[in-house]
Order: sequence, then C-alpha cells, then structure tokens
Amino acid sequence: MTKQKTTMTNLFLVAFAGLCLAIALAIAWVLGITLFFPDGVLAGLLVERADIIRAHIDYLMMAQFLFIFFLLFRQYSIDPPIWVVAACCFGAFFNPLAFLLRGLTPKPSVVAAIPVEAHFPLQAGLSFTLTTVGFLMAVALVIRAAWKLRTVAN
Repeated sequence: MTKQKTTMTNLFLVAFAGLCLAIALAIAWVLGITLFFPDGVLAGLLVERADIIRAHIDYLMMAQFLFIFFLLFRQYSIDPPIWVVAACCFGAFFNPLAFLLRGLTPKPSVVAAIPVEAHFPLQAGLSFTLTTVGFLMAVALVIRAAWKLRTVAN
C-alpha cells in the first residue's frame, strides 16, 4: 500500500510539473508571436507584457521545482503528506496565474486609489503562502531523509 501511495504522490507531482511546463511553453509561443506581430489581435490581448513574462518565468521555475522534488522524493523513497504535495501543486499553478491574470486584465482608464486589481492580493497571498509552506516542507523532508541516510551509512 505504501509503495502505491508513494508512486501516486510522485506521479501527481510530475504530472503537475508537466502541466506547468506546458503552460510556460504556451506563454512563450504567445510572447514570441506577439513580438513578431505587435499589431495583431493576439498582441492586443496582452495588457501588460511584463506581467506575462513574469508568469512565463514563474511557470518555468515552478515546473523545475516540481520536477526536482519528484526526483528527490523518488531518490530518497519519501512518502510526503498529501497536504505538502497539494500545497506545492496549488502554489505552483496559482502563483504564476496571478501574474498572467494581471497581464491580461484591462486597467481602469481613471487612475484608481489602489493600482492593483481586486483579485491579485488575495490570490497572490494565498498562492505565495501555499507555495512557500509546501516547498519548505518538501525541502525539510528531503533534508531529513538525506540526514538519516548519511547516519545509516556511517
């Protein structure tokens, strides 16, 4: 039972890593197309190019982190709690999504008292927190497993 649970947990991590990488690659294509066709319809949808670039880079980083933890958990036979995997995956998806939504959301024509979109603080705060907690716990699990392996080898 434990072996199957570990396998499913790791498969969930690697599947989410693949999803984040696919989104990052799709964003890269959109950025590339809009670079060569700045007056096109697709370019008109990008309200803030810098935020779209942030989302692209963030999705790439999150995919990388998830792939790394997938490999580390497999290497050390770690069976992480489902809440750690859920926090990592939730944060890895929604953290960059906050930037993507910001880059696609039209800004009000009148300068508002608050220059940030209404959805951004809540979504970013929740996803940043879950990302931080999930990845820090994942690191702690890997360090603990590596430490135990080191002490057993000596």
